[in-house]
Amino acid sequence: MEISKRTFIYLVIATIALLLYVHEQVSIYQVSYDIGKKERELARLTEEYKTFKFRVARLRSPHVLSERMKRASLDLAIPEDQEVIRILKLRVAAPETREGKWSAPFQFLSLLHFVREAQAKTARD
Repeated sequence: MEISKRTFIYLVIATIALLLYVHEQVSIYQVSYDIGKKERELARLTEEYKTFKFRVARLRSPHVLSERMKRASLDLAIPEDQEVIRILKLRVAAPETREGKWSAPFQFLSLLHFVREAQAKTARD
């Protein structure tokens, strides 16, 4: 009786171990299936994004805009390339203060007392 009881316990433990192993393998396949599903969804959404981005770019094109203006009976015209003037905004570096740090840019509205600015030194200064 002793041998059969011990054998039965070993069989129960082996069965539980095999069930846990099979469960882990099924979980691995389930996770890999979910990852594949998410990758396919990501690919689909990426394609949708590219399609919508192309459609927006097409809707903003001068040809489409002029057609829409004609359909809406607007008396507007797309400017010619010679009529378009591009203005570059120059960046001006602020002068250094005597302490070697950059000062705040000059505020025009502060002269009109619409904007006020307070400055204070910190403990590190």
